[in-house]
Amino acid sequence: MEGAIRLLKIYISETDMVGNMPLYEEIVREARDFGLGGATVYRGILSFGASHSIYSVKMEFPKNHVPVAIEIVDEKPRIEAFREKVKQLIDASEKGALVTVQDVDVLDYRRGRKYNQFTSF
Repeated sequence: MEGAIRLLKIYISETDMVGNMPLYEEIVREARDFGLGGATVYRGILSFGASHSIYSVKMEFPKNHVPVAIEIVDEKPRIEAFREKVKQLIDASEKGALVTVQDVDVLDYRRGRKYNQFTSF
């Protein structure tokens, strides 16, 4: 991964779904199938968004209604091409989201030995 590298960041709720699949899982699966450099999902502990409702892991919700952020990195043209897929998935979920993109400097990106038993989802 060299040159103009982009970080695509998607903020959604853990409970957002596309069909019977969590939206965050579907986005990561699509990013992998698209051949992007990498994706990570972070679970938040406190948030508010456009609705100004506050969500926290301290509160009792029926289904862990907490924020998640998905970060995806790759070269600029590949991220730009993938943004349309993200938009389609968010539209299909019929939920709110915040999607940002920023330029980043990649200092090191290399493959290493990994535990393959975790890559089957």
